[in-house]
Amino acid sequence: MNDFADNSRERALAEVLRTHPAVADAAVVEGTDGHSLSARLVPDPDAASMLHRSAVLEAAGKLGDLAWHEPAGRVRVAGFNRTETDFLYREIFTENAYFRHGITLPAGAVVVDVGANIGMFTLRAARHSPGARVIAVEPVAELAEAVALNAELHQVDATVLHHALGSAEGETEFTFYPNNSVMSGRFADTCEDVAVLKGYLLTGHNAEKGTQLDRLVADRMRAEHRRVRVTTLARVADELGLQRIDLLKIDVEKAEAEVLEGIGDALWPRIERIVMEVHDVDGRLDAVLKELRSRGFDVAHDQDPRLLLTPCHNVYARRPEAAAESVSDAAPAFDGGPALRELEQELRDLLARHLPSAVPPDRFAVVADVSVTGGGPAVPVQVPDLSADGPRTAVLTRIWSALFGAEAVRPDADFFDLGGDSLTAVRMLADIEAELGEGALTPDTVFTDSTFGALAAAIEAGPLPGRAAG
Repeated sequence: MNDFADNSRERALAEVLRTHPAVADAAVVEGTDGHSLSARLVPDPDAASMLHRSAVLEAAGKLGDLAWHEPAGRVRVAGFNRTETDFLYREIFTENAYFRHGITLPAGAVVVDVGANIGMFTLRAARHSPGARVIAVEPVAELAEAVALNAELHQVDATVLHHALGSAEGETEFTFYPNNSVMSGRFADTCEDVAVLKGYLLTGHNAEKGTQLDRLVADRMRAEHRRVRVTTLARVADELGLQRIDLLKIDVEKAEAEVLEGIGDALWPRIERIVMEVHDVDGRLDAVLKELRSRGFDVAHDQDPRLLLTPCHNVYARRPEAAAESVSDAAPAFDGGPALRELEQELRDLLARHLPSAVPPDRFAVVADVSVTGGGPAVPVQVPDLSADGPRTAVLTRIWSALFGAEAVRPDADFFDLGGDSLTAVRMLADIEAELGEGALTPDTVFTDSTFGALAAAIEAGPLPGRAAG
């Protein structure tokens, strides 16, 4: 009888979910704990085309080791690191970091994105210039795959090149920081890069020095060393038949001078605009500004206030005849319907109106087919049962409540969705360690599985107070 009642409850919830125009099909399943519920949604291909395409791409196995992220709840992209994805969206979309000082694009522009990372600027250029053709250059294989996937998801005309750009053909050593990929590069110096990241974090609101900050930075700057192919921009332009480059964007972590050297005299006059990050080491900023002016560009530069303790500057170069227009401060909207975070809230409101006495699902996920997961039968998602909290979870509960409010203490509440960031993580780690000892919660745990339930489980499984982690 109870099983029948439970099944009836789940069917009733699914029926209401299917009435939403963005939902083509839905199923609600019970978790292995016997009381949590998970909703599986098939997005409508017209009303929720972005979510629909992401589900199809994931079902086809294209997501791989990437994960879907939704910065600002406005767009879905594939990436490795939640905090980096949020940072890139804020810098490129919200703050328009690359479209300043008269930099704009015509429709159908040709854009070269050097140091593409996961392709956030590739997406931004496509939103700015309808019909744009983007050549995205990214030497890290995993990141190049993310660029290709995000371009396919958002139907951007992008050619992804998996190598670095420099002054000559060849190979080079390359340092990849998996937990902080935006600082990866061929001239990476871990000591210098740690100082840059720490300087960035220390400009944040309520930033505090301390061992927790040092450990978080060290965790973010774990390095892998690889060899990557190097080619020149002149060679790329010849091979792809680029008759013009409307915008050249360069963000290559101290290799910017080498990229400029590889342009070649024949290609320089065909470049209309350049936006680049310059690391002002040994007078490099002045040298780059002088080079660009000698090539006929009007030049401006600025520095992000959060980077005042670092050598990083932004340079904007535009030929006098290239159109200069003001760019809206508002982040450009994406076509394709809602992101999952927005849709989830609409579905919760829908269930509250139609089934006010029913407990809604704890989690919502989009799938290509409600009956399969990875080629097998549907697997319910388990939300941790915290009904029997241990004393260490009680400590986390008190600290979490102080940061985000008592209503945020629930297993599926996400640290970053609640507004947490790297500095919030430092404060939380400091408070946890003050009561439970060093190593009670590692920085990596916060960034890899950031729900309250997962962090509580990690703390309960961690070392006892006063004992060294390991």
